[in-house]
Amino acid sequence: MNFKYQKVFILLTIILLLLFITPASIEASYQKTDLFQVQYELLNQKLYVSTTPSLYNYYGNMSHTVNNDTDYANFVTPQAVESIAESIQNLTDKQPYSNETFADAVLKMVHQIPYAISDVKYPVETIVNNFGDCVAVSLLAASIMQAGGLDVVLIHYTGITPGHMNVGVYLPYTPVYHTAGMAPTDFVYDNKTYWTAEATPADDWKVGDQSAPLANVDHVIIPLNDTEQSSPGQVSSRLGPPLSPSSITVNVSQEQSSANVSLEQTNIGENTRSFNISGSISQTLPGETVSIYVNNGSATDCFKTDTDDAGHYLLTWNFTHVGTYYITTSWSGTSNYAGADSETLTIFVGPQSFIQFQTPDYNYIYEQENLVDQMFFQSNIATSEFRLLQGVNNFDSIPLETNVSLSYDFMVLQAGQTVSNVPAETITLPGSQQTMSLPGERYLGITIPPKTIQMHTETLTVPTNVPTGMEPLTLPDNFNQTINDQFCFILQNYSGNYSLNVNALNDIEMSNITIGNKGNTAFVNASDNIKENTWYNVTDSITDNGITANLYNSNGTLIEKIANPDDASTDSNQTIMLVTNNVDSAVIFKNLTVQPLKNTTQIPESKEKTSNQSEMLFPYVFLSILLIATFSVVFAYKKKRQNTQKHVNNEIEQK
Repeated sequence: MNFKYQKVFILLTIILLLLFITPASIEASYQKTDLFQVQYELLNQKLYVSTTPSLYNYYGNMSHTVNNDTDYANFVTPQAVESIAESIQNLTDKQPYSNETFADAVLKMVHQIPYAISDVKYPVETIVNNFGDCVAVSLLAASIMQAGGLDVVLIHYTGITPGHMNVGVYLPYTPVYHTAGMAPTDFVYDNKTYWTAEATPADDWKVGDQSAPLANVDHVIIPLNDTEQSSPGQVSSRLGPPLSPSSITVNVSQEQSSANVSLEQTNIGENTRSFNISGSISQTLPGETVSIYVNNGSATDCFKTDTDDAGHYLLTWNFTHVGTYYITTSWSGTSNYAGADSETLTIFVGPQSFIQFQTPDYNYIYEQENLVDQMFFQSNIATSEFRLLQGVNNFDSIPLETNVSLSYDFMVLQAGQTVSNVPAETITLPGSQQTMSLPGERYLGITIPPKTIQMHTETLTVPTNVPTGMEPLTLPDNFNQTINDQFCFILQNYSGNYSLNVNALNDIEMSNITIGNKGNTAFVNASDNIKENTWYNVTDSITDNGITANLYNSNGTLIEKIANPDDASTDSNQTIMLVTNNVDSAVIFKNLTVQPLKNTTQIPESKEKTSNQSEMLFPYVFLSILLIATFSVVFAYKKKRQNTQKHVNNEIEQK
């Protein structure tokens, strides 16, 4: 294929790649996504660039707000594209005027990215999307150049509408390789001479070249002193043959013993719990950095650790809150290997246990004494802590359709330690009267008379040894019945809307569930058959005949089976599988797959997954037709413009 149209083909290929590898919304948080890969032509060689989905998602979730010109520097990320800079420098380092040659090669690369109006993007996003406007490709070019050691700035032309951006490259001499017949353009900033570097693909621009319409236009020089200092990972790149594939595994395990501990062994007031996140990369390489992404549904934290001599990694992850977490580990690769993402593990973390005496009637938590000097504050603190200890009720809800089968794996881990054997004593609080004056006159301008409160004699059972500076707060009498401690997988049909719900129910809710196949709820208590640190599989099906759920052990042996036939007299039904007590526990969830059923007239009896081949092939046929039609249109359009689009002013007019 003629190279001048290769970038068009790359764009269409990437669009199709994104369509094919992007998982459906119901599985987006649970399925592994393939790498994003693209190639460029540089000095008669191919440059292959590979990006992990986790790195792309990381930058996609970062702020994209630009309030003023200086904010553009936040989008320059040299560490993320350092491998590209190294690959290009392997071609240019031994050539005369190597810095200028390197900068020209970077421009040659970004010129192959098709132009399209876009929002401001991080360089990793521009590489994966394989399109961008003058801002996007300038940020990418500046990032690669800075990664290669060049002193660069951004040049924002504000005196035209719409505005324009390119890069300024510091060279201590006039560019040697600028386009013949075009006088090189420079800007002086901070007593240094920066030469223009046009990143848009309108022409084969080199350092020093500038389009005539930009001459003498008002501009702003944006220094790049405050660019990103640390990236969670890098794209991988290689000259010559394509990057070899690699892989990375991930596992979550308990960080410490599951034995009960005494009050004296516990640091009251510290609620930190932890898991070990471990795995290995397929290449036995020591000292390789592994990035661990932990997403709580609204924000992503990134941690780093290194592999040992056998290519294994380990990180102890501390967490403090109940809820749902998504964990993915990633390796950026080397000069020979593409990076890799692990599968995503979803962790549903239940509430931590409270301090309890020998009888379940006595539940306590501890708070600092200075916060509980008055009954009013004690009551509110206890209520707040009580809600936290109740835990999450709805961990997740995954929408489904009818006539599908779904499969997923889960494992139960301990996520805390129960404090037991707490010494207690009985004390009597004598009755008294207390007079309280409310500060109404001072704040409201009115007089509120003092209020007298009668405190009755009360006998309480309290801990004998209260940690210094702490005060015991009594939890409500019905706490044990209202804590969400029954972890369930619920396959539900509500008015024809099907979903897989990951819930934690309390005793009151559980008591309202009809046991067995009576009514519209089918229930099974599988918790007695569930062992910690062991993987189990659940295979469900939703058909016109009803919904079923089957539980298998790691050997494929059926442990439990529940079915809820469709009842024409009601518009809702559900199957509930109880798998564990959620207090001090966590459930690890992975490998969710959803497939259409080939035969919908019978409820399947086995774990075999079937699919409707014609339905699965339709998107591929449609996209193939779309590819041919789109490429034909673009080819004709590019051919028509090949003799007219020569300068950046054309690029500006397109905007």
